[in-house]
Amino acid sequence: MKQSLLSRIFNLLLILLRRPIRSRGQFEALRARLARMDARDANKAERLCRIDEVAQSHCQSSVLEPLDFSGDRSAARYVLFFHGGAYCLRSPNRYRLMLAGICQRLGAIGVLPDYRLAPEHPHPAAIDDCYESYVMLLEKGVDASRIALLGDSAGGGLVLSVLARIRAAGLAMPSSASLFSPAGDWTLSAPSFYENEGRDPMFRVSSFLFFRSLYLGTTEATDLDASPLRQTFEGYPPLYFTTSSTELMRDIAVIGADKARAAGVPVELDIWPGQCHDLQLMSMLPEAREAMERFYGFINRYW
Repeated sequence: MKQSLLSRIFNLLLILLRRPIRSRGQFEALRARLARMDARDANKAERLCRIDEVAQSHCQSSVLEPLDFSGDRSAARYVLFFHGGAYCLRSPNRYRLMLAGICQRLGAIGVLPDYRLAPEHPHPAAIDDCYESYVMLLEKGVDASRIALLGDSAGGGLVLSVLARIRAAGLAMPSSASLFSPAGDWTLSAPSFYENEGRDPMFRVSSFLFFRSLYLGTTEATDLDASPLRQTFEGYPPLYFTTSSTELMRDIAVIGADKARAAGVPVELDIWPGQCHDLQLMSMLPEAREAMERFYGFINRYW
C-alpha cells in the first residue's frame, strides 16, 4: 500500500517532536505527559464494553465485555492484550478504548493486565503478571483454543516471553498470537537498529539504551526470558507480526517470522512502508485501519 499523504504529514510531526530520553528527569516528565494525554480517553471504552477489574497477585486486569454480550463467559472467545510502553509506561484509558473496539468487532471478551512497570518493578515482574493472567483464564475454565494473545511494542515482547513460559510449563497454547511492532531482544543487535537510526519518526537508539537500563536491572540482555526473540519457536501457535520498514525494531518482527517458519509455525508478516512504530494505534491513518482489518482476518482464521 502506498504511504498516504496524511501518514507522511504525521511522520513529519513526530520527527519534529522526537526527543531522545536519556535521563530520569526526562522519563518522569514523559510519564506525566502521557498521563495527561491518557486522561482524554477516560470513560470512552465504557461506551462499547462493560468493564470489571479482576485482582491478580500483584496487579489488576481489566475485563471488557461487549455491551451486547449475553453468553457464558467460559464459552466466549478472549483477547488477552499486553500493552506497550517500553515496559515502563502505561496509558490505561487509551488501551481499554482500543481493546473495547477489538472486542466489539470480534464479539470477544478482552483482558488487559495492568502489569507492574519498571524501574519500580524491573524484569521479570511484567512477564510474571502477564503469564499469570493467561493461567487465570485457563483456571476459570476458558479453553486455550478460545484465547488469542495480542501485544504491541513492549507488549509484543511480553507475548513472546509468555509463550515461552506456557511451553515450559506444558500448558495448552492459545489459538494465535499477534505482535504489532514487537520488542523482544534487548541486545539491540538486529541490523534495523542501526540502518533506521534517524529514519524512525519516533525513536533514537539512545532512548532504547536508557529504557533497557530501567527494565533489565541486573539481568543480562542475553537472558532468554528478557529477550525472548532468542528463544526457539518450536510449539508456538500461529503468529502474526507487523512492523514498519523504517522503524528501529523492524528486524525483531522479521527475525521472529523467520524463526517461526523454520520451526514449522504458521506465520504472517506485514511490513508497512514508511510508517511509524505501532501503526495500529494511530487510528486516524488509513493504513492503521487497513492494518486492523488484516489483524481481524488473521485472528478469525485461527479461532
